Amino acid sequence: MNDSHEMDSLQDGDDSGLPKRFDAMSVEASSLARWAKHSPERRPDKEPFSMVVPPPNITGRLHMGHALNLTIQDVAARYQRFEGKDVLWIPGVDHAGIAAQNVVEKNLRSEGVDFKSLGRDAFVERVWRWKESIGSGILDQIRRLGASLSWDHERFTMDPGFSKAVREVFVRLYEDGALYRAERMIHWCPRCLTALSDVEVAHLDRDGEIYYIRYPDAERPDEALIVATTRPETVVADLGLAVHPDDERYHGWIGRKVRVPMTDRAIPVVRDSGVDPKFGTGVLKITPSHSIVDFEIGQRHGLGTLSVMDEHGVMTAMAGPLSGLSREKARVRAVEILGSEEFLDRREPHRNAIGTCYRCHTEVEPRLSLQWFVKMASLAARAKEAVSSGGIRFFPETWQKTYFEWIDNIRDWCVSRQIWWGHRIPAWVCQDCHHLTVSREDPSVCPQCGGSRLVQDPDVLDTWFSSALWPFATMGWPEKTSDLTRFYPTSLLVTGFDILFFWVARMIMMGLYLTDQVPFRDVYIHALVRDEFGQKMTKSRGNVVDPIELMEQFGTDAFRLSLVLLATPGRDIRLSVERVEAARNFVSKLWSAFRYISRVVPSGTEPLGDPTVCRGMANRWILSELSRVQGEYRKAMGSFRFDDAGLLVYRFTWGSFCDWYLEATKGDLDREGDPILRGETASTLVTVGSALLDLAHPIMPFVTEELSRLFGFRNQCAGGQGAVSDLTGVIPSGWGDEFDRIRTMVGSVRQTRSIMKIPPTQEISAALVLASGGAEDPHAFWPYLMRLGRLSRSLSPDPQGLRAPFRDGYLVLELSGLVDFNKEAERLEREIRKADQKIGEVTSRLSRPDFIERAPADVVEKDRTTLSALDEDRNGLVTALDQVRAFLGKTP
Repeated sequence: MNDSHEMDSLQDGDDSGLPKRFDAMSVEASSLARWAKHSPERRPDKEPFSMVVPPPNITGRLHMGHALNLTIQDVAARYQRFEGKDVLWIPGVDHAGIAAQNVVEKNLRSEGVDFKSLGRDAFVERVWRWKESIGSGILDQIRRLGASLSWDHERFTMDPGFSKAVREVFVRLYEDGALYRAERMIHWCPRCLTALSDVEVAHLDRDGEIYYIRYPDAERPDEALIVATTRPETVVADLGLAVHPDDERYHGWIGRKVRVPMTDRAIPVVRDSGVDPKFGTGVLKITPSHSIVDFEIGQRHGLGTLSVMDEHGVMTAMAGPLSGLSREKARVRAVEILGSEEFLDRREPHRNAIGTCYRCHTEVEPRLSLQWFVKMASLAARAKEAVSSGGIRFFPETWQKTYFEWIDNIRDWCVSRQIWWGHRIPAWVCQDCHHLTVSREDPSVCPQCGGSRLVQDPDVLDTWFSSALWPFATMGWPEKTSDLTRFYPTSLLVTGFDILFFWVARMIMMGLYLTDQVPFRDVYIHALVRDEFGQKMTKSRGNVVDPIELMEQFGTDAFRLSLVLLATPGRDIRLSVERVEAARNFVSKLWSAFRYISRVVPSGTEPLGDPTVCRGMANRWILSELSRVQGEYRKAMGSFRFDDAGLLVYRFTWGSFCDWYLEATKGDLDREGDPILRGETASTLVTVGSALLDLAHPIMPFVTEELSRLFGFRNQCAGGQGAVSDLTGVIPSGWGDEFDRIRTMVGSVRQTRSIMKIPPTQEISAALVLASGGAEDPHAFWPYLMRLGRLSRSLSPDPQGLRAPFRDGYLVLELSGLVDFNKEAERLEREIRKADQKIGEVTSRLSRPDFIERAPADVVEKDRTTLSALDEDRNGLVTALDQVRAFLGKTP
């Protein structure tokens, strides 16, 4: 320790040196206030490392997905700073087009105001005022999580600089012929009254019906084709029927005409390879204006279009007898008419995948509409090559397959939205000559005819259009800024799988198109946070857990640790209050360990100068363990196995450091005749304690920084260069072997205690017997065996008792007077019979093929783990019974 007055101040209170309990709320408040005064330190002369936060919506509140994502990012950022890198981690929020507009519309409705009555400019101004009124919003909650972002680089997707970048991209795409305006089939939300792209449509399985409808031959009414459909309300918009060219059932129908039920129209029967002959009857009704697939088939056969539904999902006058009805009521009415006029052959239950708006969950409607589209083929080809060539790596790698499947089936991207809040499309139509102008600057006259009557396109861009520019626009693109030169491409993107297509793929496309570089090197895709039963957290289920509440109840460090430990790649997280509580217990354990250090280590104690000169067995062992853990920790962090890194810290702290080493130091620090060992042990405590806080800090920043500050450590989480360098490869091989033997001995004693029901506090007289030929001095083991094993050294020349075996010897435990061996033999026999019964039950279950095939995988695995544990317990009982019988002079 470099600052002795820090230790003096700790010891001025009670004899523990530190408060008895860690006050998470108080420490977090003071830490956040301290961190708020400045962004994390920058190191312009060091290797750069950069990330961008997936920008949360301005409408958002911190939820479990955000918490997991930000915790993982913060772990990565803090670790990279420990590695000495210059870290830039850019925060910001998204303007959230449709979502934000919906919120403000709702607010206005509560005031009795229709947003349309305000007019566009007034409404947009109202949204800006609302944004200012909520202040930092979700960013304050992100700070509460302890995220060490580069707050001086905060961005918003409608900042002036960002808006300039968005307009530049739109114009550049248009000039390059990669963006066009056309009438196409799109997904339409009748609630939000806007177009949606393919990935903005969520498909949900719903129970419904399928209807089999008769289409009579126009010339021979007694002959008819039966068509299966889930949408009888669109029959009035049919412009053809189609069959597969290879379907021999309908060869005689090709070229004929059939009558459309509920109308007086006749439509042709065509053949098309897009028909699935296995669906329904193999005959497909073609409704070009109300189905994307039908539109494409209709285009191939020149069937034209006929729309019978308006933008609100209400049937128009073109719908004949269904006119004026909502699409839901029109379906009911259509079925009634079809039945009464004998066009309905039959109806059956049917489970169907329904497309819904990802924002408001309203069923979307395919609609023919004039929209702006980005050509995706060439962009997608480069994006695919960037991943397949290894230019971008996915973690876990399994997500590559999903990414490629989407890329290979991509369609042109509809980027226009019929709302008011967002980046308005920079396109103007001349009212005199109808010339279309797309420009970086607002034009004052038409470049074609010189007229001044220019009207800007009323639509705005898809929110994901601007989000796709996030990695480089946040650094000042299209200007050539120093940040862009130094930190782009970014190093790592951490994101959820749910926006792999919305955002990740489009960032790759835009990054390559606009900068000719990938936007990031590595993509870490985390799983979904579910409840303890594996259910998705939803308001309807009532199982949503507020991360802020968990942080306030158990502390932010505990909450972060629980997320990291559960973040196994490719596996959804099952979070429960009990898991966070267990993590809180770990934080308390860490605090208690340092209370002990503050009590036993003299103030002014420095860390070890040269760890390799240590001679104490326990000191050598803990340094050896630290060396191993540091190496494995760095490997885990380097491969983005944050869960493994967290588990290493957890096990090292709880097991190696607290349960074994701290207990061993109690004896070493009490050795009055060995001041050198006492001093070495104190310095080892400082060295290992400081290094431990560095390892834990990326995951638990509050408690580790507080302890480092109080102790005056020069470690990295206190802003220093570290009290000890990485010991990987420094500590001699086999340094921990002697103490490992002690741990094996003590472990055998503890197992015997457990089996024989002897309390852990009960001292036992014992004799140590080592294998012949060993050169070690058994006297060196006894100080540790006495403290850790609660043993006393037997004075008997011929000790008798139960043997606690280990690899190269055994301990004779003299249990006479402590154990009634006859009763123990009877008890052990009963325990073995119970174990046999349980083993038989689990074995029987696992031997049944139907159980293995039908039971959930986690249930089967739990049974296998249980069986292994039961076998191990039984073996211990049998060994103990054999020894008891031998002691009693009985035979099995």
